[in-house]
Amino acid sequence: MNGLQRNVEKLFSNKGKLFAMAMDLPQVGLVEGLQDPKKVITTCKDSALDAFLVNVGVAQLAEEELLHKKLLLRTSAGGSNLATEFTNIQKNHVSPETALAMGADAVVMMMVIGGADYASVQDAARDIDAFHRLQIPVIVEILADDYGQTQTYDIQANGARIAAELGADVVKAFYTENFQNIVANCPVPIILAGGPKGSDIFDTARAAVEAGVKGLCFGRNLFQSEDKLERIQRLNSILRG
Repeated sequence: MNGLQRNVEKLFSNKGKLFAMAMDLPQVGLVEGLQDPKKVITTCKDSALDAFLVNVGVAQLAEEELLHKKLLLRTSAGGSNLATEFTNIQKNHVSPETALAMGADAVVMMMVIGGADYASVQDAARDIDAFHRLQIPVIVEILADDYGQTQTYDIQANGARIAAELGADVVKAFYTENFQNIVANCPVPIILAGGPKGSDIFDTARAAVEAGVKGLCFGRNLFQSEDKLERIQRLNSILRG
């Protein structure tokens, strides 16, 4: 087993599953519930969460608070929530050397599928290779060029398989119909990026776990909850039994 394999295994060291809170959303602008990210991390650092997904700025600001959890570092960026259009260019702005120096347990990058997606796909392939040279696991999240189509079967199923073929160690996928087929056709672990808006998050998590996902990575459904710790505990019970 080489260094990369060992590091991927460590992501799933807690009963073979990975449970993370996604706090990288403010990269596009203000997000309710994350006005004070250090406070959120402090509140949840002794919970059943395994990891926090954050941008590089929060990883630096909350270095102490993050010491006892796995650090998933968001490395790619697109535009802001004030942009006039969605871009299918999600460039990685954090170098492998910076991720390694910050002690990241894995990096998370976006890959956009559909439209003129060759730039996003080729960039992801190149950057996966760069992080792998330093034995850093790569999690790829699947988005659609037409963002409203992100939570559709074709985007997630094809995107997950493409990401795996390009070398992704883990895929962060959105729940869709026939989700078990997405998992079955992806040769690397899938962690759930969240359910459709308006859905019951516990029902979605339960269905995804039954379909074979190896983890949960939820954002607003956790940090905007009035009782974060209770919600984390309920979801952890669904994930790990």
